[in-house]
Amino acid sequence: MVMKTPLITEIQRFSLQDGPGIRSTIFIKGCPLHCPWCHNPETQDAQPEFYYYPDKCTRCGKCVEVCQSGATSLSIGPNKQPELNIDRKKCVRCMQCVEACLYGARTVVGKSFSIAEIVQEVLSDRLFYGHSGGGVTISGGEPLMYPEFTLNLARALKEEGLDVAIETSCFQKWARIAPLVQTTDLFIVDIKSFDPQQHKKVIGKPLEPILDNIQHLIAIGANVRIHFPIIPDFNDLSSYFEQCLSFIDRFQHQLNGVDILRYHVYGEKKYDLLGRGDTYTYKNVKPCISNELLMFAKALKRFNHVNITFDGIVGIKPNK
Repeated sequence: MVMKTPLITEIQRFSLQDGPGIRSTIFIKGCPLHCPWCHNPETQDAQPEFYYYPDKCTRCGKCVEVCQSGATSLSIGPNKQPELNIDRKKCVRCMQCVEACLYGARTVVGKSFSIAEIVQEVLSDRLFYGHSGGGVTISGGEPLMYPEFTLNLARALKEEGLDVAIETSCFQKWARIAPLVQTTDLFIVDIKSFDPQQHKKVIGKPLEPILDNIQHLIAIGANVRIHFPIIPDFNDLSSYFEQCLSFIDRFQHQLNGVDILRYHVYGEKKYDLLGRGDTYTYKNVKPCISNELLMFAKALKRFNHVNITFDGIVGIKPNK
């Protein structure tokens, strides 16, 4: 069987929010979930896309000349100036328009990397990993959409002596997760809801396999850190916080830690650049701290031996 190889949207260096210490984070393109608040929309679609930067575009028409699908066209606007029109539904993703652009108004999102190329890239920061208790995090998107690739990448990183974390929703068959336990130092897993109906309706996939896989990981002694993302109009509710507290109480002696991730708008601009601005339902939602969240934060103090952070900066642990 030929291994499915994902596209990579970014290899982010000097990350402090994807596990302990200074890390390099590999963002894999493609995700089975459809979280409407997603701040990495470029990782949702497994296929290549392009960002379009209108402020860099001169409307020269080079992209129109090479577009064979009619996805890009020029017209004259109300002010008698040329306007560029992009119909993403017609786009066949050949990326010839990106190559033709002389001004950087279009850039490819999602590029092919071999495992060897990824390892070579992240090894350049090995010194920082060692001095901070950091390493490499395989994230996305969803790395478990490509279990063979993720397993081989994790093995290659471990052969170099690097700490490996996988940031995942845990939405996958357990048989495809189990082999990763031997090569993964830390699983970072989101629990966005404890309500199966809400999870299926809003996120698009069932909740049960996610919770089952998390409990499987904990039961076999895997190192697990839980993310609880706090989303306005979704789970910023006392009922969700009570379930979070119950979960922490149940597994407090087995968890690596817990991160409370407050909603932010950092990814909002990306939807516009991808031509999906009208689909982002959280566009006018502002970050806030509710009374329920404040009460939740106070309640977390009773877990004084559990490593709990707000916004996911676990911290640096220098080697002795």
